[in-house]
Amino acid sequence: MKYTLLLIAFLSSILVSAQEELDFKREKILSIVPQYVFQNGFRIDYEFTLKNNWKSWLQLSPELFINTDGNDISSYNYNSMTGVGLEVHHKYFMKEPNERSGFYFAYGGGFQSFGIKKDQNIDYTYSEDGAEYISYRQEEVKTAINRVLFNFMVGKQVVRYKPFIVDYYLGIGFRYSMDKNWELMETFNQTWFDYGYSGSLLVAGVKFGFNFAK
Repeated sequence: MKYTLLLIAFLSSILVSAQEELDFKREKILSIVPQYVFQNGFRIDYEFTLKNNWKSWLQLSPELFINTDGNDISSYNYNSMTGVGLEVHHKYFMKEPNERSGFYFAYGGGFQSFGIKKDQNIDYTYSEDGAEYISYRQEEVKTAINRVLFNFMVGKQVVRYKPFIVDYYLGIGFRYSMDKNWELMETFNQTWFDYGYSGSLLVAGVKFGFNFAK
């Protein structure tokens, strides 16, 4: 009788655990993307299912960039920077992500706009003894950068502690940066981390999210 009760208790715990796994539904997820702090940025991801299709999700990612001292990992020195952005991605899971983890691929793009202030030598003309001369003086100038983004990624979403989720992703991206006249940006275009970078790059990161299930 004792062993029978132990067996029933063991089987019951398995059934309860299985039921808990099935009951966990990813429906709406709010995440932060911590690696953006290295570019003086802050990004939040909001994801939700499309028409109750647990495989198909839409992800909206508003971004804010602020730097008042010019210190970051970009290749240029500047005085200050502000920027905003929005990315939109479609995320599709290989199977319904009702388990502890789920693999997916995602694709999409977005737009970012930056205003960067830096000291620059400006030429000016002046007259002396009836003649005109050209000289230079240092002034703070503002550079406007508009950037279009495209990304394709694969990732894995893991439930660590209900309802907390960790999301790992890796992929490739393309950036095309333009100045205020919508011409190709040449300044601030040396490395992947520059705000005016144009070209392909590696897209990778980790997100920490909270699942708002019914």
